[in-house]
Amino acid sequence: MSELDLFETRFARAYRRYLDEAPTEVDAAAVARAASAALPRVRSRVWPWALESSRALVWLALLALLLTIFMAVGAGSRPTRPFPIVAVPPSPTPAPGVVVTTNVAYESVNPVLGPGVLDVYAPAEPGPWPVAVMLHGLRDGRRSLELSARRVADRGFVVFVPTWDADTPTTEDSLLATNAQVACAIAFAQRRAATYGGDPATTVVYGWAAGANVAATVAFARPAPTAGCLGGATLGPIHALVAWAGGWALSVNNPDWDAILAAEPAAMDAATPWAHLAEQPNLKVVMLVSETPGLGLEREVGDPWAADSWLAPRDPSGDLRRRLEASGAFADGILDWLEVQQLLFTALQDQGNPVSLDVLPDSTEESLQGGGWDVFLAAFEKAASGSGSIARPEPVRPAGERP
Repeated sequence: MSELDLFETRFARAYRRYLDEAPTEVDAAAVARAASAALPRVRSRVWPWALESSRALVWLALLALLLTIFMAVGAGSRPTRPFPIVAVPPSPTPAPGVVVTTNVAYESVNPVLGPGVLDVYAPAEPGPWPVAVMLHGLRDGRRSLELSARRVADRGFVVFVPTWDADTPTTEDSLLATNAQVACAIAFAQRRAATYGGDPATTVVYGWAAGANVAATVAFARPAPTAGCLGGATLGPIHALVAWAGGWALSVNNPDWDAILAAEPAAMDAATPWAHLAEQPNLKVVMLVSETPGLGLEREVGDPWAADSWLAPRDPSGDLRRRLEASGAFADGILDWLEVQQLLFTALQDQGNPVSLDVLPDSTEESLQGGGWDVFLAAFEKAASGSGSIARPEPVRPAGERP
C-alpha cells in the first residue's frame, strides 16, 4: 500500500469514528470514496500542502467539515447514537468494612520458638463483637488465612491471626512449647480484644489441619501461656472450638509421626486432645470436613491389633481402635479422612459436649469453594451463639466417599 493509500485509509477510519458524534447522518463511505477519487495514487508529494491547488482545496474543505463536526459535538448537539451518554458523578469511596492491623507482637521473648506476632481483622463498626483466634496449618504462615479472616470479620468478629511455630522439630518438648505459644496468642487476644471492639467473653478458637490439632489441644488442655506472654500468665475461658481437617489419629504421616511416636510415645498427648477431652465436657465444638477430602488422606490399616501396627503407639490403651472397630472403620482395611473426623465427633458426643460435624460442599481439604464458604462462615456464628447446644444430626458421608 502506498503512503497516500495509507493516509486515505487512516483518514476514512478516523472520519467514520468521529461521525458517530455528528448531529446529522453522513455517508462516511461516500466521503471516503470522494476523497480517494480526488487524489491520485502516487508515491510522492502526498501531503495536502504539497499537492497542486485544486487538490489542496479538496483537502482543506474536508478538514473544514471535520472541524465543524467537532465544534457541533462540543456545543452539545444531540448525537445520533441510540443511547445518550449520561454523566454519573463519582461515588464516594466507601468506608472499609474491616480494619486490619498487622505485625502486632504478642510475646516479648520466647527463647524456644522466638517471639510471636499476629494480625488483627476488626469490623469498622463499633462492637462489642465476639473474638475469633484463627490458626494456620503446618508451614503456612498467618497470611495464608487473610481471606478467611476478612470474611469472618465481615460476619461480625474481631479476628486475631497469630503466627505460631509450625516448623519446630516435633518432639514432645517442642509440641508443648508450641501449645504454650498458642495459649499466649489466645490470652493476648482476650486481653486486648476491647482495643479492637471485641468481647473476650465469647472467644472462639479455630484451626485448620495442624492448626486444628493445636487449637483443639489448647482448648481442652488449657496450658499456661509462655513466660514472655504479653497477654498475661493465665488463659481465659474459651467459648467454642471450630476445627477443620484435624489429624486426630496422626494417620497422615507428615511429619514422620511413626518415627516420632516410636521414640516418644508421649508426643501423642501433646499433638492431639485425646488425653484432655474429659477436662472440658461442656466445650462447644464445631467440626468441619470437606466434601472431597482426597485419597492422600487415607491409610491402610492392616491388622490394627498387631504389635507393629502403626496404630499401636497412637493408641496404647486400645480405646481409639475399639471405637474405630465398632464404627466399622476397619471393615475395608482403609482408615479414611471422614472416619478420622467421626472418631473425635463420636467421642465428644458420647461425653456430652455440644458438637456438630458439618460437610463443606464443593470443597477439598485445602480449598474452600462455592457452598463451602457458606458452611465455613456459619460455623463461626454457630460457635459464638449464646446457646450451649448444637443440633446433632448424624454426619452425612460426603458424596464420592467410600460407603
